[in-house]
Amino acid sequence: MNAARLLGLFLLLVGGGVGLPVPEDLTLLGAGLLANRHVLRLRDVIVVGFAGVVGADWIIYIAGRRYGATIVAHPWLARLFGAARMDAVRHAVERHGVRAVFLARFMFGFRIATFLAAGTFGVPAPRFAVAEAAGAAIFVPAMATLGFLFSDRAERVARNVSVVEHWILLAGLVGLALYLALRALAARSGLAANTPVMRAAPPPGEAASPPSPPPRRDPPP
Repeated sequence: MNAARLLGLFLLLVGGGVGLPVPEDLTLLGAGLLANRHVLRLRDVIVVGFAGVVGADWIIYIAGRRYGATIVAHPWLARLFGAARMDAVRHAVERHGVRAVFLARFMFGFRIATFLAAGTFGVPAPRFAVAEAAGAAIFVPAMATLGFLFSDRAERVARNVSVVEHWILLAGLVGLALYLALRALAARSGLAANTPVMRAAPPPGEAASPPSPPPRRDPPP
């Protein structure tokens, strides 16, 4: 029975990851709540959740590599994400590479477009794997642990979890803190990238001097 539930969790995460209206974070929060109710085990939720999230991200990345720039420029994606967002994602991937892949996990609405662009614009697969796995390793335990904790009181959690689950709980809390910090960093980076650079104005009273006239030549005698 648990195997069927975990398979359902995996399929929900893959479907939500590739664009179905089943958000990954809500799925992981719900799975964490089920772990608190002893329907699932927290460590199984984190392991299967990580596999589902990573699998969906690789499907998107491979689609970008397979179909190239045509898929990024597709009118359906332009309508879904907006032309301005697609341009911003393209520039971010071309400029920052794997750092953009890592931060996309913590920026709402940019993940699919960024991973497509990573495949399209040549982010190497090994570097994509490291950046994507690092982001998922923070995101999945954070969301599952958040659902686990806030489904009941902390005393009940401490009474029911095993020693191994205590370590998973601690890792999830650390992941949650990193997730929130990285989401704030990603938002700040986006604001900085979109802020125009202002040129310093000359001090008051200092106007640009007109160009000097050419030297006057005396007529020949």
